[in-house]
Amino acid sequence: MFPLKVDTYLDPLGKTPEYAGLLSSARQLHEAQSTFFKLIPTQLIQYCRMGRILDGKLTILVENGAIASKLKQISPSLLVKLQQLGWKVTAFQILVQAHNSARNSRLFEKQGHSKRKLKLSQTGKKCLTQLAATMPDSELRNTIQLFVGKHQNDPADHNASET
Repeated sequence: MFPLKVDTYLDPLGKTPEYAGLLSSARQLHEAQSTFFKLIPTQLIQYCRMGRILDGKLTILVENGAIASKLKQISPSLLVKLQQLGWKVTAFQILVQAHNSARNSRLFEKQGHSKRKLKLSQTGKKCLTQLAATMPDSELRNTIQLFVGKHQNDPADHNASET
């Protein structure tokens, strides 16, 4: 079985009045973010997120000051490119908003803790296997079985984290 795209599930929701506006806005935001990523240097993509456009000012959220400086350097050409695409942007607001999770994980590692891959416990495997056995043949059942299968030969089962 091939996995279905999310749109297969979202398209019917988009036809309901309660969700139509929300899904339309989400798609527009996704398209805008994709366009924005095509215009900025590849090495900056993972450190930037496009915020909202309010009164012609595009807010860009960045992870650190170095990225903010680089964006400020290229902002005149970026502004021209966006305007050529029909965006109603006249200025940028670049905000440094560091990712707490990234900062916290670096701090955690500096304190001598290491990152370790979480393992699926024996109890987790048993529960998921039982769940899959009670389900009709479906994509979800197949996915659960594949997931459990990938974790069958984990050598560190006795140290595994509970799932």
